[in-house]
Amino acid sequence: MITQKLNLSGITPLSRPQIEYLVHLSGDFASRIVFEHRNRTINGKSMLGLLSMGVTGEDPVTLIVDGEDEEEASKAIVDLLNQGVVPPKSEADARALLGQIKTAYMDILGDSLTGIYLHGSLAAGCFRWDRGDIDFIVAVRRPLAEETKMALVQTLCALEPLAPPKGLEMSVILEEYCRSVPWPVPFEIHYSTGHRQEYERDARGYCARMHGEDPDLTCHILCLNAFGKVIEGAPIPQVFGPVKKEDALRAIRCDVKDAAEHLHENPVYYVLNLCRAVAYMKKDLVLSKREGGEWALRNMPSIHQQVIQAALNAYNTGLDMFYNEGEAEHFCEDALKELEIK
Repeated sequence: MITQKLNLSGITPLSRPQIEYLVHLSGDFASRIVFEHRNRTINGKSMLGLLSMGVTGEDPVTLIVDGEDEEEASKAIVDLLNQGVVPPKSEADARALLGQIKTAYMDILGDSLTGIYLHGSLAAGCFRWDRGDIDFIVAVRRPLAEETKMALVQTLCALEPLAPPKGLEMSVILEEYCRSVPWPVPFEIHYSTGHRQEYERDARGYCARMHGEDPDLTCHILCLNAFGKVIEGAPIPQVFGPVKKEDALRAIRCDVKDAAEHLHENPVYYVLNLCRAVAYMKKDLVLSKREGGEWALRNMPSIHQQVIQAALNAYNTGLDMFYNEGEAEHFCEDALKELEIK
């Protein structure tokens, strides 16, 4: 059990949106979370309880956290309170940004635009502004001229200040490759926030280089068919054909083949991606990272549950993953064997 005295004088009284955010964060943890104030014990996961707390000025408040993830929970709550309980932007802000992209792309592409399609965490219903990016595919009827490619990328550069911290990721694909999905999938232009400096140094050169084939697009189309969302254009089944399982597995293996080497650089990413990869390999399930972790808790050996749960906790809260490195390496080894990666 962790007990901490808090001074909330700088941020009280808390507003309803602040309390909603605090309750949402507390609910991400399994531990019991309570606040003690004026001889009252208030459930930190209760909206009504926190609304009734009525802390003002220099009122002493004690935070008590007790449970299996108490260290993570205590740190997250104290950090949030110290930062002023500023609710992050939400899915609604991401969708508003997509609306601006849609308007600009319709103007740039005209009748060449088949549609704009969302995949990734925002489409899967597990998006959080502080840790997710906005992933979308643009389907077009004709190859793009260089000036058109530059206009598409420049639009994203201009809108990036409104994007989540991890930014935007976009690929443009010819409609013919959407309907009959080849391996690997060719693309007209690709852009992500990590490429911004490269684009700004040499826009024309970037657009010329960012044209080719990408195995990741096979998985993106697989996810589009499973849970994608239409931003503009025809329904997904009318635009995107099925992905062959052997191609999907090749793409998945390309994505996770270096998991053992880079596991500790990004353990949340690799653990949850391996979970969803095994779910697809064994059961043909196309899952988000969160769903993959939840599936693995139910279906993978119990010896790996602690690592999987730690990855899920970190994914759900945006905090660092607390885990045993040896246990994570054992999980990674077993998952790669399941995927027939040596």
